[in-house]
Amino acid sequence: MLKQVFNKEQLSKVISSTDVWRWDLLSKFGDVDASLEQTIGYWKTNGLYLSPIKTKVVNGKTVFTPSRVEDAFAIKLLDRFIRRIYKVRQSDRNRIVKQVLTLLKDSGDYHILRLDIKNCYESISFEKMIAKFQDDLILSPDCIKLLNNTNQQLKNGFGFHGLPRGLSISPTLAELYLEELDKKIASNNDVIYSARYVDDIILITTASKKKKLEIDLNNTLVDMGLEFNESENKKFSGSSKNANFNYLGYSICVTAKTNKPNQVDVTISKSKINKIKSKILKSLYENNKNKDLKMLKRRIEFLSLLKVVKKGRNGNLLAGIAHNYQYSTDNFESLKTIDGFLINQLNNSRFNLTPLEIAKIKKISFYGNARKGSTGKFTRKQTANIMQVWKHV
Repeated sequence: MLKQVFNKEQLSKVISSTDVWRWDLLSKFGDVDASLEQTIGYWKTNGLYLSPIKTKVVNGKTVFTPSRVEDAFAIKLLDRFIRRIYKVRQSDRNRIVKQVLTLLKDSGDYHILRLDIKNCYESISFEKMIAKFQDDLILSPDCIKLLNNTNQQLKNGFGFHGLPRGLSISPTLAELYLEELDKKIASNNDVIYSARYVDDIILITTASKKKKLEIDLNNTLVDMGLEFNESENKKFSGSSKNANFNYLGYSICVTAKTNKPNQVDVTISKSKINKIKSKILKSLYENNKNKDLKMLKRRIEFLSLLKVVKKGRNGNLLAGIAHNYQYSTDNFESLKTIDGFLINQLNNSRFNLTPLEIAKIKKISFYGNARKGSTGKFTRKQTANIMQVWKHV
């Protein structure tokens, strides 16, 4: 059984570079080790009780945030214990995309259902999850106490009963809760293929079974206190021969071919392109406020280059546009719009850049770097400083 101890040894396993910049650990404590010592001392003195949780609205959703670094680390460690004990693992996004694209090339006539769970986190009862843990008798008393304290704050302070968007434990609790949905879908004989990534679901069935399958799924969700999103951009129901939908950051369009596999065109979705543009704007606004051309250049490079996230014996774990959207079939032509956007913004007088400064930044090409698979090197500290400006993008 995994040790569920809130000590320095366990805490050191969950601290990331994101934590370093988000909580400004280096300037507050001098180094990460000192911040761990401070956190453990705080827990010993005050117990595992949270200070009042804060809220803010991001993209129309209420996001909850711990008010103290010690609270954030306690929740993060609790999340680790639950993930490891219950063996909670998120699905592999790249694997799902590869499987779906392979199936769409099949010239058979199938029916595609692309679904999204509406307000997923907000609809899952926190109290029900705690009751499950209490019944299972696996989590330690400290873990249960922290869960109850978090839930009481949400109920009493905000009248909120779901999983709190923004707290690190919520994705794990959602995955654990949705395992029941996965089992129901897997046992449904009308399903040819299914995959779920967080609250995004894709199913392949036959045209004759689609209606019955949708009814079965809706009934299952109602029993779980959930519902599907009926918005046009969140749902697709149609033939595999001419399917056209967005899924996991890709825009997918199928064209049937006579006596040949279907043609499947895959590009980066407009919403993801717009998200990159938003990060570029944030970087330019930050440079205009606190002049640091070197940092601006590193931020744009960070957005456009591949990064080694983790080195391993079986190869390096990569991140970046060229990796995250490796199944694009347009040779990253869609990224040319970002290059054009970058140049237009660099020349915008509101950002007060000199011709020499513009020349240095405009050399960076999202399209060129993705096509060449160019890789950049960024230390943890550099990554923390670079990403700080994109907190809410």
